[in-house]
Amino acid sequence: MSLDIKKMNKLPPEAQFFDVNKVWYFFNGWVVRMLYPTPITPNQITFLSLVFGLLSFGFYVSDRPDALMWGALFLYGKVFLDNVDGNLARIRGTSSRFGRFLDSLTDFAITVLVYIGVSFYLVQTTGDAKFWFLGLFGLLVCFLQSTFFVFYLVSYTSRVGSYDKNRVDESITEEDHMAAEGDESLKWDLRLQTLFVWVYGWQDRLIEKLDFMSRKLAGVPETDEALHEWYSDRCFLTAISPLCLCTNNAMLAIFSLLGQVELFLILLITVMNFYWINFLALKISRKNLSVN
Repeated sequence: MSLDIKKMNKLPPEAQFFDVNKVWYFFNGWVVRMLYPTPITPNQITFLSLVFGLLSFGFYVSDRPDALMWGALFLYGKVFLDNVDGNLARIRGTSSRFGRFLDSLTDFAITVLVYIGVSFYLVQTTGDAKFWFLGLFGLLVCFLQSTFFVFYLVSYTSRVGSYDKNRVDESITEEDHMAAEGDESLKWDLRLQTLFVWVYGWQDRLIEKLDFMSRKLAGVPETDEALHEWYSDRCFLTAISPLCLCTNNAMLAIFSLLGQVELFLILLITVMNFYWINFLALKISRKNLSVN
């Protein structure tokens, strides 16, 4: 099979938008080209990203003088590998629901550990226990912001019809149970999906309710055409793409290298929350103006 690098993306060229996250892994294409003819699988790369994430956590809590540097370097390695696995799967045509859930659950586990590690580092170096609150509140904000972006991204990709491994609503359906009963290999998909719903479900439901309220405020009717227009706003997707977990972790790595982890958490909780709320309000007001 010949290599078609365009298949690396979830979206066809005519439907793509500028995604800020690509800044952090602009050289993915070169790595994917090298990996394409090898026997290395996307799931193996996901496992390697897990190892990098665990090493990052280990350095953040190591009490070493260079803990922030090594924690940051391995965290960025995790971010990079986290994108390579999906890129390689798509270009080989081996994307799967199993890989989709494995990747997301790895992200969840490492993000929790890294934020705990960062909080531990701040408490240990300052002697101030308040950094536990700052770090764990930052973790909560991080997940909600990334879920906000993913909700609109998946809503868009599902309408474009270019990528079917993610669903807007990942709740387990009767069809999922029936598929697992009929195919032994799908039972692990169902197990991972169950765990995914357990750790991410509350976030998804919260963002769905926020989106529903936003559409009501914007006066968007419940028709296929109106909903398609609402979720196909590529300017909005570009604007909120910095909320992705990839950018969050990359920025945490950068601020770690600068020795300003506390500043990162403060900016995440204040500036980035103002940022996404502002763009959602702008989306609502623009839609109101177009309707009126």
